[in-house]
Amino acid sequence: MNAPRTAFTLVELLVVITIIGILIALLLPAVQAAREAARRMQCTNNLKQISLAMHNYHAAHGMLPFGARLRDSVSPLQSVPNGGGTGTWVDDNSWYASILPYVEQTGVAELIDYDLLWTHSDNEPARKVKVALFGCPSDGLREQSWSDPNFSMLRGNYVVNFGNTNYGQSDKSGVEFKGAPFSFRESARFADIRDGLSNTLMMAEVINPLSTAIIGSFSTSKGGQQFTTWLTPNSAAPEECTRICPAAENLNGISGCHLLAAGWSMTFEQILSARSHHPGGVNASRGDGSVSFYSNAIDVNPWRALSTTQGHEPIPGGL
Repeated sequence: MNAPRTAFTLVELLVVITIIGILIALLLPAVQAAREAARRMQCTNNLKQISLAMHNYHAAHGMLPFGARLRDSVSPLQSVPNGGGTGTWVDDNSWYASILPYVEQTGVAELIDYDLLWTHSDNEPARKVKVALFGCPSDGLREQSWSDPNFSMLRGNYVVNFGNTNYGQSDKSGVEFKGAPFSFRESARFADIRDGLSNTLMMAEVINPLSTAIIGSFSTSKGGQQFTTWLTPNSAAPEECTRICPAAENLNGISGCHLLAAGWSMTFEQILSARSHHPGGVNASRGDGSVSFYSNAIDVNPWRALSTTQGHEPIPGGL
């Protein structure tokens, strides 16, 4: 007599599948959290390396690299300290090109002709080199106008501190601009940072729009490469930009964009904020090279105080 065959009943099979599904559902958030923790750690390391490169640049030149080579579209390059060449362009060149030799990218730096505009076609090869250090793993480098020899560039995720108000570093809505580590043409010496290096933000991270077209001053790392602390990290308030705003489907988690003007006239009124895809806040470095995670819930007043160089504001404990 044959032994009876054993097998799962349909009900038992469905119960097992349900249990497995529940276990997977419980496991996935933990896996995703672990992956994000690794991405956030890599982002922290990136910021640390770039900030240390700023220190090495300062040791060699006696000051931080300029935030942007030009202030506006009518400033001749020959009037810019360490500028050289002729021509005009808003935001031409940035800290990015200056620190390449200090992040083991001398080969890329040697591709740059500093006597020409950054947007000159001869500088296209340098603008197209993808240096992974400048992209946060939770977002990443974005190609911009990739087929254009003058405007092709990469948007990165790390930007320098332009202070507590706006891009033009002027008073805003009754709030006084109180200095910043980075500015146009030239930036601060460490001795100029009267609030102390450990009390002053040096860099932070930003989110890149998804569009590959030119998107006004949302570009980072290689032009439009700054943030201010007018808005707190990942603020629900929109960025304030000139010329062009990204389409809603290209905002990539940015809460919005308010167009100040269709031309360049409002360039210096722009507000670009620290933003990230890390849950709950952003990474930012201080002048001493340390990197911390700043919560979205931080109060705006200490956040702005952290960005000034000569405000003498008290910094609450724990920040």
